[in-house]
Order: sequence, then structure tokens, then C-alpha cells
Amino acid sequence: MPWRAEVERTEAGYMNNNRCDMIRLERTNMVTKMEDRIKVGLSALSKIILDNLASCDRDLLPHDADMINRMAVQFNQGALLQYQFGDIEKAEILCHREIDLFADLSSRSEHKPLCLANMVPPYINLARIYGQKGEVTDSLDIFDEVYRFGIQQEDLCIFGHYIPVTEGPAMFAAAQGYEKVMVSCGIIEAARVLQTVEDYPALLKLVETTQGLQQYQDRLFQQYLLEARSRALLRIGEYEAALETFSECCNLMPGNTTDRIVAHTLLSQIYREWGREEAAHETLNKLETHLAAVEKFGRKLPVIRQILYRLALERYAMGDYQEALGPAEKAFKWCTELNDEPGSIKTAILLLRICGDKSKDTYSPERRRYWYDELEKLASTTCFKLERAFAYWELGLAALAESDDDASRESACEFLQRSYNFYRSIPFVDSRQSCEAVKKALDSLGRPVRSTSRNGRVQGDSSEIESTFDALMAYAPLSVAANH
Repeated sequence: MPWRAEVERTEAGYMNNNRCDMIRLERTNMVTKMEDRIKVGLSALSKIILDNLASCDRDLLPHDADMINRMAVQFNQGALLQYQFGDIEKAEILCHREIDLFADLSSRSEHKPLCLANMVPPYINLARIYGQKGEVTDSLDIFDEVYRFGIQQEDLCIFGHYIPVTEGPAMFAAAQGYEKVMVSCGIIEAARVLQTVEDYPALLKLVETTQGLQQYQDRLFQQYLLEARSRALLRIGEYEAALETFSECCNLMPGNTTDRIVAHTLLSQIYREWGREEAAHETLNKLETHLAAVEKFGRKLPVIRQILYRLALERYAMGDYQEALGPAEKAFKWCTELNDEPGSIKTAILLLRICGDKSKDTYSPERRRYWYDELEKLASTTCFKLERAFAYWELGLAALAESDDDASRESACEFLQRSYNFYRSIPFVDSRQSCEAVKKALDSLGRPVRSTSRNGRVQGDSSEIESTFDALMAYAPLSVAANH
């Protein structure tokens, strides 16, 4: 078939240049601040938020500190829900409405400091979204404003709502931990934005200008800064300096934390990219030994299944498919048991790659078919839009590589089109890059992308997610809600 000849000439490109880089996806998931929160199904999260809102009394809200905090949590969770659902505009709206709600409450509540404090997290969340969108200046400006208020240096103005710096001590007393969160914006949040846009010279400069500041002498901050510097050096090819810096970072890690175990994944990556494969192998072997020792004490801790995934991913990146298979299968099992949908999807993709490569001894038509079907099932049922786009991208390439019949080609094109639609609807830096890669795959197959709405709505029952947005909006000040 004529099209197949073209596919065979370009298949290596599909599987490498046009395939999502799973290592790169982990670049902001730091050892020092590893993402270990379980991301349950979004319908389940919607129900939790709606149940909590039902227990809130609008009339009592200004006078009950616990209810104020509960309402803040529901708004933050609701914005996260929309973010993960892929409706970024609604996520931003909820952040704005939460700010307006607590600004309004602060003018009539005896818990004014608490209300003012709860205006800050949604402001930080907006800055995070701006960073994901590549709006670096706007994002970093907000983090800098919040940081300067946190160190009691400047007043804070949040979209016209003015908070004098003199309110800070009362706010920090009313909301324990908020002061450290605000101060951390100057490095942890700023570094994540620079990693997202891959501006590593700027990241190195951030570390250089902040490492000596008095407010960042805390062990956690120093550890984070050293890890950020090590990752930046790794990305620009300064391997020896990256290793030396990460060794300093590891020296700051307490002996009884999972950080010391997770650290082996980054250490292995440094060795692997440096070309020191033997050292990388030895590092991963040590990691497996440490994992075996801690599994029996906390085998279902979220961080353990994350470590298993990262171990499998590093083994895969080194070409050790047989060694990657066991940890990947175990990670998938635990993700499934914990109802971690994004974790299940990422691990299923990795397993499809491990079992679907005909040049490796892990290849098996039956196992390849199993993970292909498992991934298709996950892609068709999850409401996590980014993960859904990733899954359909992988399914498209897998369908293309497995068979030379027209039906397989049509399936591949349909999966890639779905992936394109979802990626195109999410205004993030990574989404735009992925969208372009998927488009190139379709173009190479002689199948131009179909023009579709940019909404890229997730199919299936999203009524609870939409109801959650409406329920939260009902708490916005009437003058504000009327404008949206």
C-alpha cells in the first residue's frame, strides 16, 4: 500500500521526535516537592465539593471561622477541578470570584484577617495558570508581589482590592502557614514557571540571587534551590556541575524521609544523560533495594507509587525494558487501587511502550493488546483532559505501528485527531507544543486536521462538574456574579 511505504520511512520519527517525552513531563515534579497527591476521578471530587457546600450556611458564613476556611477550600478545589477538566477559563473565573467573595466578607466579618488571608491562595493559583500559559511576566509579577507582602516589605493589591502590609501579622496569626506559602512564591513558584518555559539561564540566575537571602535559609528552601540549580545545569549539559550541586542537595535531606529514596531517580537521570550508564544502573539498583525496605511499611503511600513509576521510567529510558516492566506493572496496580486516574494513564502508556516494541524481549502481542485496550478504556472514560489528549496521542501512534491495514490507519488518524482537539483547547505551553507534534503526525499521514471548535469538550457525563461551578458561583457577590 502506498501510504505504508511512507509510514515505514517515517516510523522512527513518530516513535521519537513525534512521541511525547515522558521524562520531560516530570521536569517540574521535584524531589524536594514531589507531587504525591491522589487525583481521584473528577466526578467524585465534584460530589465532595457539592456535599461540603450543602453544609455551609450563607448567613453564618461571615461569623464562623471554620465555615470561612471550609468555603475557601471548596473554591480552591473547584478551581482545581475545572483546571483538571480542561476548562481553564472557568478555573480563572472561580479564582477571581473567590477573591471577590473574601474581599466582600472582609468588610463585614469579625474575622477580617482570615478573610484577607484567604484572598491570597486564588491569586497564587491564577499566577500558576498564567505560568502554564507562558505568560511569564504576569505570573512572576504576582509571585513577587505576594513574596514582598509575605516578608512585610510592601502592601498587596489584588485586582483592585488593597491589603495594607500592616494587616500581615494578624493575617498570619489567623491562617497558620500562609506566611511561609507567600514567602515560598519567590523561589518555589517562580522556579516552576521558569522550568515550564524551559528558561534555564533565568532559573540559574534566580537561584544565584535568592540563595543567600535570610528568609531562604530554611533547609527546605536551600534544598529546593540546590535541586533547581542542578536541574538547570543538567538541561544545559553541565553534567559534572549538576552532579556536584545535587550531591550538596542530598546532604541536606534528612535520613528518615522519602526524599533520599526519590533522589536516586534524578541522580540516575544525571548519570544517564552524561553517558555514565554503569553508574546509572548502580543507582537504580540501590533505589530498588531502598524501595523493597519501605514498601512493607507504607506500600500504599502515594509517594511510593510515584517512585515506582519514576524507577520504571528511568529503566525504560536506559533501554532496560525487562527491568522496567515489574515496577511499571506494580505502579499501575497501585494507581488503580488508589483511583489515581492520571497516574494510571501515564503508567499504562509506559507499559504499552514497554510491551509494544517489537525489538525488545518484553514484546508480546497479547500484552501489547492488553495495554492498548486498557489505555483506550481509560482515555474514553477519564475527565482529565490533558491526560486524555496524551492517551489518544499514544493510541494513535500505537495503532499506526502495529498493523499495515487501512483500518489501523483510520483508527490511528481518528485517535490523533481526538488528541489534537483536546490539546488545541488547552492554552498551555506544553499543550501547544504537543498539539503541533500531533498535527505533524497527521500531516505526515496525508490527513490534515479537521477544523473543530476550540472548546474540545470532554465527552461523557460532566453534569456534576458543571453543577459544581454553578454552585460556587452562587456564593459570589451578586454585583460580581451578574457580570459573568
